Amino acid sequence: MEELEIEFKNLIEYAVYDRLRSTYFKEAEVITQTNFYIDTKNNAIQSHRIALRIRDTGDSLMMTLKVPQTVGTMEYHGTINPALLDEEVIDPAEIPDNIRQQLEERRIPVDSLYIVGALSTERREISYKGGLLVLDASRYLDAEDYELEYEVSDYDHGLEIFESFLNQQGITSRKPLNKIQRFYARHAMLTSKSL
Repeated sequence: MEELEIEFKNLIEYAVYDRLRSTYFKEAEVITQTNFYIDTKNNAIQSHRIALRIRDTGDSLMMTLKVPQTVGTMEYHGTINPALLDEEVIDPAEIPDNIRQQLEERRIPVDSLYIVGALSTERREISYKGGLLVLDASRYLDAEDYELEYEVSDYDHGLEIFESFLNQQGITSRKPLNKIQRFYARHAMLTSKSL
């Protein structure tokens, strides 16, 4: 399966997160998910400016390859066997065909993939003006951050609505790196420190 994802993101402070959680998202179901980020030891996936993850929602495990486009991100999805998370190196035979094909086209060695680390998110979602407004609290390595997202099917209209919402709420625009980029930036900082 593949889909084009169009979303807008903004990092927010805890006080803003708490206010939105207790107003707009008061009745929203809490969804807990953990993303396991995958690469090779020499960062072959990152070097192609793409991202590979396994998302565990508690009900299912989905592997997703994210490939940035001019507008949005193309996502290639495939369900996987839960035993995959127990292995040190990912068995290439367990990688969904559509994802393996994309990796092989980029000459990324599928026999060298491993799980670098995890990021857990407590997510709340509500419908808002034709899109999906999302409030996230994420924890990874030794960091925690808060984010507001707006997922839409039309870029221009969605951007207008999202910017208007930020303005109405008095939220300073802080376009973040995406979760995967934030994870890897923190991972690089922690692993580059000399002891």
